[in-house]
Amino acid sequence: MWKLLCQSVLGTSHERSELPCQDYCTAASVVLEHGPALVLVCVDGAGSAEHSDVGSRVACETLVRTIGQWLHEQGRLPMALESQAREWVRLVHEALVAEAERLEVEPRQLACTLLFAVLGDEGAAFGQIGDGAIVARRGEAYEHLLWPRAGEYANTTFFVTDPKFAENLECVWCAETPTEVSLFTDGLQTLALDFNRRQAHGPFFEPMFRALGDAAAPEELLGPLVEFLCSPAVAERTDDDKTLILATRRVL
Repeated sequence: MWKLLCQSVLGTSHERSELPCQDYCTAASVVLEHGPALVLVCVDGAGSAEHSDVGSRVACETLVRTIGQWLHEQGRLPMALESQAREWVRLVHEALVAEAERLEVEPRQLACTLLFAVLGDEGAAFGQIGDGAIVARRGEAYEHLLWPRAGEYANTTFFVTDPKFAENLECVWCAETPTEVSLFTDGLQTLALDFNRRQAHGPFFEPMFRALGDAAAPEELLGPLVEFLCSPAVAERTDDDKTLILATRRVL
């Protein structure tokens, strides 16, 4: 049984500019032949894109629905998933293009990054386009499974709306599903990652996963999580929108 927390919050820079939150996240549980699978997705809309808040919502909802339908058809989570992941992302790209046509704008106005995880009893798949990262517990330490990707120029990255989106997809398969997994957008990178050592910052994750693991009702932690993400201490480090997903399970 997985315990889950996921939340997106508005950054102080967007609050001052009276812009909407451009991050979006969601999760879904799918019952499979060998037990349930958990699908996690978080998306970060590009700050320079006028409709990136719409793009992040469309991308997130499309990917969760696409993966869920595929899992229902398969009945299990197979080990070879990279080619299938590219098909999932292609459908997300097409959904964004269709939404751009509906809005009568260029697709780049819905630009967004993408992170996803599919956690099953027989393994786990992870994917990423752009920045943000995915961290999991390995033994006694937290390690990054996917690291933020920068574009050709400073302060740039890759987006699902890019023409070469499929080439920019990175995937990781774990034969043994981690018991603790976190996905987060770039608004939390400076807190959750040690860029000098290129590693996850364990003290950021340890207390939150401990609280989630001990919680009888994880939803009661949502308020404290929002309070933390919106706190002055966090705002001093980052003024961007922030999304954090935490998933943990106890292996019997």
